[in-house]
Amino acid sequence: MVCQICGAKSGFYPLCKNCFNLKDEGKITKCEDCGIWKKDAKPLCYECWLKSNKLKQKVSDDYKISDIEAEEKNFRDKFRAKYRTDDGHKVRSKAEQAIDNWLYHNEIVHAYERRVPIEEDLFCDFFIPKGKVWIEYWGLEDKKYLKRKELKRALYKKYDKDLIELTDKDIKNLDDILPLKLRPYLPSNFSFD
Repeated sequence: MVCQICGAKSGFYPLCKNCFNLKDEGKITKCEDCGIWKKDAKPLCYECWLKSNKLKQKVSDDYKISDIEAEEKNFRDKFRAKYRTDDGHKVRSKAEQAIDNWLYHNEIVHAYERRVPIEEDLFCDFFIPKGKVWIEYWGLEDKKYLKRKELKRALYKKYDKDLIELTDKDIKNLDDILPLKLRPYLPSNFSFD
């Protein structure tokens, strides 16, 4: 297992020895909401703080749902997560299952459908915490999906988030494509062997 903070080997523990010592000093704490380890003493991680803030906004009388929030909700309602991956995630398509399994078998820590830490409610397909990179698989070509795709791309660009985009063509060659696309974001000593 690798440390959730720095990515160093940690045996069977979520933190390596150095980060565990920082935890004892109060410099690393767990988010009170989601339980993820983070590098500060605040009660919530940035993502949970954003979610909490957004919930407060949504209960106000003058809140108006954004285009991306509406598109995300419609998409998530229409395409249920029904495919089980080797690491236990439930994903929405066979292609996402292939991506998740590839990441898992190459020992790349990842999250599925994690909220992107921005003001808008945006969920990525995959998040690689070690490289702070988001992965989106664009699997459909209908008009509504293409609109959602452009809205998501615009938000990644607006907030300067590193994005790896995959298509059906890439799924057939994950062993060739993903190492090339991930290499710039992973430590130089990371090996895909």
